[in-house]
Amino acid sequence: MLSIRLTAVLAAVFLLSAGAARAEWGPATPNFNLEVILRPAAGAPSDGFGHVKFRQPKDDAKIIYLDTWVRDLAPNHAYVLQRAVDTTVNDECPSTGWVPLGQFDTDDGGTGGAALSRDVSMVPTGREFDITFQVIDAATSTVVLESGCYQYTVSQ
Repeated sequence: MLSIRLTAVLAAVFLLSAGAARAEWGPATPNFNLEVILRPAAGAPSDGFGHVKFRQPKDDAKIIYLDTWVRDLAPNHAYVLQRAVDTTVNDECPSTGWVPLGQFDTDDGGTGGAALSRDVSMVPTGREFDITFQVIDAATSTVVLESGCYQYTVSQ
């Protein structure tokens, strides 16, 4: 009987702590956190893939963390993650105005990534954007991976 109660208490503590850990990040709706999928761009090799875990903690710092990961790109090569935004939120992302977010290298298997970040403290809380991402070859500026159009709302 004691072990059943102990198990129940431990389960409750686990659930509460898991909920508390999740509460550090902005809620899923509106779009404070994104799971950005990067697929091969037109004319690029068709087997590349990437993911950007786009997170903004709920704190006063207003920093976005962009944990970026790619695979099946050219081995031992440098790439740059870029983004473009549009303040007219209509699911139509821009194809110009690209801003570099950071460079990373692939290993000898074509896998790479970086823990990037962006300070949005100058942007008002609640401001919404359409946002898109691309990965370019650092040497040639050729687009190798691109995302769809996402919507993001600045949190605090």
